Amino acid sequence: MLEAFFMAADILNQLAEAVVDGDDDLAEELAYKALEEGVDPYDAIVNGLARGMAIVSDQYEKGEAFVPHLLLASGAMYAGMDILSPEMIKEGEAMQAVGVIGTIEGDVHDIGKNLVKTMLSAGGFEMIDLGADVPIEKFVETAKERKADIISMSALMTTTMTNMEKVIEILQEEGIRDSMKVMIGGAPVSEEYASGIGADSTHPDAMHASAWASEAVKELEPKAARWSEEKINLGKIKYREILAKKTVSDKVDVGLETANKIKEEFESIGVKSKEEMTHIDRTISAMSDKKVDHLPVYPLACGVLRKFVPVTYKEYATNEDAFVQSAYLGSKYLDLDMFVGLIDLSATSADFGCKIKYPEDDTPSSEGHIKDYEKIEVPELKEGTRGYELVMASKKAKEKLNKELNTPFVGFHEGPLLTLTQLMGADRVLMDMKTQPDVVLEAVQKCTDYVCQLSELFFNEDACDALCIDNLWSNNVIMSEQDYWKFDGKFVYDQQIPIFKQYNQPYIIHNCADAVHFETQIRKFGTALYSYAYYEKSRDKGSQNYADLIPKYGDMCCMMGEVNPVEFMDGSAAGVQKVKDDTKNLLENVLPVLKENGLQSKYILSSGCEIPPGGPLTTVQAMVNVVKELGPELQKNIMG
Repeated sequence: MLEAFFMAADILNQLAEAVVDGDDDLAEELAYKALEEGVDPYDAIVNGLARGMAIVSDQYEKGEAFVPHLLLASGAMYAGMDILSPEMIKEGEAMQAVGVIGTIEGDVHDIGKNLVKTMLSAGGFEMIDLGADVPIEKFVETAKERKADIISMSALMTTTMTNMEKVIEILQEEGIRDSMKVMIGGAPVSEEYASGIGADSTHPDAMHASAWASEAVKELEPKAARWSEEKINLGKIKYREILAKKTVSDKVDVGLETANKIKEEFESIGVKSKEEMTHIDRTISAMSDKKVDHLPVYPLACGVLRKFVPVTYKEYATNEDAFVQSAYLGSKYLDLDMFVGLIDLSATSADFGCKIKYPEDDTPSSEGHIKDYEKIEVPELKEGTRGYELVMASKKAKEKLNKELNTPFVGFHEGPLLTLTQLMGADRVLMDMKTQPDVVLEAVQKCTDYVCQLSELFFNEDACDALCIDNLWSNNVIMSEQDYWKFDGKFVYDQQIPIFKQYNQPYIIHNCADAVHFETQIRKFGTALYSYAYYEKSRDKGSQNYADLIPKYGDMCCMMGEVNPVEFMDGSAAGVQKVKDDTKNLLENVLPVLKENGLQSKYILSSGCEIPPGGPLTTVQAMVNVVKELGPELQKNIMG
């Protein structure tokens, strides 16, 4: 008896160690051994596999492990669970809670979603993983089929997060919203946003999300009661009035309505006041820390500007004239100090053969990943490729903005590792960094070859006043600074940055991650302009704001941020005022920090990430107007 006890304990310890080591073969072997030796499968999962996952998660929280380690550990845990789970006895109170999880439609980023799924599985949930880029209706259909206890949705991009609200609205419409808990997550998601769209909760990481979900489902009524026909009919009645009000507002295209309002105002009174500097002079002066009339301002309004034309997002992304007119009219009517030619994050991966989905009025996204690294071949950058078309459209936009508005045009494309993760899938690439690093490095080199071609074509065609690269994966939550350097940074530093130097161009980065490796991406790279996001909820993970960044890097780099882009989605009077207040607060606080560090203008007021393409334009206008109205006087008073 005692011998059996010690043998079981030894197996449980070995299962935990197999998960910590990310050894899925050993986890499978030990799972079979546990069953052979009569170990309770539930005990093997909870006190073996899940305990190992908890150890790795604790290491992750302490910064001793990174996302690739978590992904490998989760692979080992699931390998063991696939063998043990069918053997578990499920009856009465032992029944597992059922969760439906996925990344919302239009968004292919699934790392955070997978971590939450892993932690919930380790906590005893039966998780139904719908994957990434999940159609809105699929969440609802699956929840109904499985009588789910919780739905968990994630979005990394501000451009896609609005789809989470649509899922909740359908749940309300069908009377099943109160049959389950709804949890949402992702870097741009705040508690205010979650509450505003009717979600129950959001959390900063997978561990907190799992802990909350485990307690939250205990609050639910018994499944038979909350999924009964009577309860569902009561739910339909309960939410009918709420949905009726929303339906009225949803029939209005807020982007188009606000674009027309701004156009009418502009046509009647023109630009409100004549400024001392042109847009291009102000932006160049700020980057060089020369005297300016006021700090430049440019919320990252890209696809949302299509409403001034108006055209669909698909037309904006694929039609050269639609793109040019969107950039021109948006810059004109909003009096922007620059325009960044961001279309989507799949331009480079598309030319490698990745299938791209083009919704009529939402951001394009990667739809099908390449399965074999061996099939990756460096494409020829020629007429008909997305990269070539992007450069040609940018060239026309740059010429028009420079000539008619004196506004600088900043080109935009993805960096090497971002291209590869769009092409192959982020989860797979991050795991393969640990299991087959040489294969990944070879693939990154191929992506670098193409990215460098694209940068050079921008410069050869004089298609931009400056070029911005999205180097997203520099993120201390995802990988260590050493791994970032090995799998992306070194390629950028050795091969792409020399092209910028050859053409005497400043290196510019956009990175909306929550814990950037700033030392590498700014000081090591010699970056001249850095567009960043600040997430207060992730400050303990390494998210930094202007007060942190200007003293550290202001001597060499112009920072650009950091008003929360989610705020731009609320076009109500209160929403517009919130954008005004936050812009005013940022402006009033940035200037003294600049002065304290011997600077006078080295900052551009912006949003931390792209303004969602389905939002109103009055919030964008509000930010610009605050800077133009208050900026000159503040500049004189503080800087002299």
